[in-house]
Amino acid sequence: MNLLKKFLSEELHINPELYIDKFLEFDKLLLDWNTKINLISRKSISIEDHILNSIFFLTKHDLTKVRSLADIGTGGGFPGIPLKILYPEMDLLLLDSIKKKILVVEDIVEQMNLENVKVVCGRAEEVKKDPEFRNKYDAVISKAVAPLSELYEWGKGLINQTGETLCIKGGDITEELSLLNKKKYNFKAEVINFEPDISYGIEDKKLVVIKRKSSI
Repeated sequence: MNLLKKFLSEELHINPELYIDKFLEFDKLLLDWNTKINLISRKSISIEDHILNSIFFLTKHDLTKVRSLADIGTGGGFPGIPLKILYPEMDLLLLDSIKKKILVVEDIVEQMNLENVKVVCGRAEEVKKDPEFRNKYDAVISKAVAPLSELYEWGKGLINQTGETLCIKGGDITEELSLLNKKKYNFKAEVINFEPDISYGIEDKKLVVIKRKSSI
């Protein structure tokens, strides 16, 4: 986890020793589970790269004011659990439609003693209709699980009036942005590009921030 320590210290300017034990615990639990259920590559000996690809955007987009976050398509807990480690006071919803992944995440959350975390099995387009979750969150985040137009549609049902939808993306998203803009939604989309130190192994990543115009 040396790269993660370096990133926390040099890029986020926080003391890595305050967080590294939790990240190491997450690493151990997920790798143990990965021998039984395929969550990440079976060849992985560390989840450091997955963590870095979950938090890189914090260098340009601060989540300090986000008190509640919904992670759509969390899989093995990315990016939700790494963000929860860094923002322990944040209320977190971890959402995925695949039951076996949710069972893993439930176990990890319990063993890590993460508080104020709800783990739900379901599709975002259905969960957003539930009064318990509808329009409850300051932000929705997703790590490349669907096109931008779909993510925004799901996210706007979960975020509150001033909330934002955060989409971690890689590669060329020109077509996705075009399809999003054709929807004629009352929103503004901002693309934040990143060029981190090549040593971190974070290549061609960007964060798309979508907010209602009325909240800008």
